[in-house]
Amino acid sequence: MTGENVFQKNYEVLICKELFAGWVEGLRDDFKLIGPVGDGVNAEFREIASLKEANLDYQSTMLPPGKAYLFKPLEEIVLFNAGPGGVAAEEPPIPVQKQVLIGVHACDTHAVFYLDKVFLGAFTDPFYKARRENTFIISLNCKTVTDLCFCHLIGTGPYLKAQSGYDMLLTDMGGEFLVELKSERSKNLFNVKGRPPEAGDWQKKDEMETRLLKSFKKDFKADGLRQVFLSRPGHPVLKETAEERCLSCANCVMVCPTCFCHDVYDETDLSLTRIKRMRRWDACQDYFFAQVHGGNFRSERQARLRQFVFHKLDYEGQFGLKGTVGCGRCIRWCPTGIDLTEIAEEMMK
Repeated sequence: MTGENVFQKNYEVLICKELFAGWVEGLRDDFKLIGPVGDGVNAEFREIASLKEANLDYQSTMLPPGKAYLFKPLEEIVLFNAGPGGVAAEEPPIPVQKQVLIGVHACDTHAVFYLDKVFLGAFTDPFYKARRENTFIISLNCKTVTDLCFCHLIGTGPYLKAQSGYDMLLTDMGGEFLVELKSERSKNLFNVKGRPPEAGDWQKKDEMETRLLKSFKKDFKADGLRQVFLSRPGHPVLKETAEERCLSCANCVMVCPTCFCHDVYDETDLSLTRIKRMRRWDACQDYFFAQVHGGNFRSERQARLRQFVFHKLDYEGQFGLKGTVGCGRCIRWCPTGIDLTEIAEEMMK
């Protein structure tokens, strides 16, 4: 039994990669296609014309796809017009461009869930909300892991277990994709005929995941860190790392898929009549981030480093989730190779 009847029953199907690529290309009339281009850990998500341009065998990217395409690095949020009658505020149009993020790994999918807590929680950010509602997320189970990945210790990968919050999940089974539809819009959009997965297919998927789990290099105990962090906030490893290695360059924050801090500032034109209020990514590692009236409450580099490490590996009380998804980007793109997992291990001794 193939085709629509399969979807009505299980919403899971095996199809050849060529058929899937053709279906993706058919989305171009309504969606902007965004996928990973490049190899290894140096891939990047960018607009593509077809799936042929994408590399679904990539390992990682510098900028995470969810953060880059849902929470813009820089955007205008208010426009003020000053005239004889005073100052009038004008809200810019909210973006409504439909887009498909293709090949989002499990860790980066979980990072989107984290950003949802931030921007769609107690307060709703209209810009993020508009992009989120108009973004179709096709997640992809990993085929390989890097030497710095630790998603398996956080519960965010390498295979995606969440059953909602995204649209579609792909598993590369060789010449075929196992396609699992996870949202109503995916069930409405996906109309490719294939064959229903059998017991042997699910067993193969489980075996692939088991082999992948054995390939991880990093291992540390994430449990019990809160007590250690609170009892030893001035641990020597923090002081030594801050003084001898940390540059306060903020690379770790900029590439982190869950870091959401931002700055708001005004740009005034030469006529002094039009003022754009802008929002841009900000970083807790920057000296001026904690500058307030009367002083700076994180003037010491050690305090800023501690903030990042604690926020990533603790702070579950904030949103009920760890601040890290175990992607390893902050380690990989640190100029001096600072590893927050090694800091945590040292503090646990």
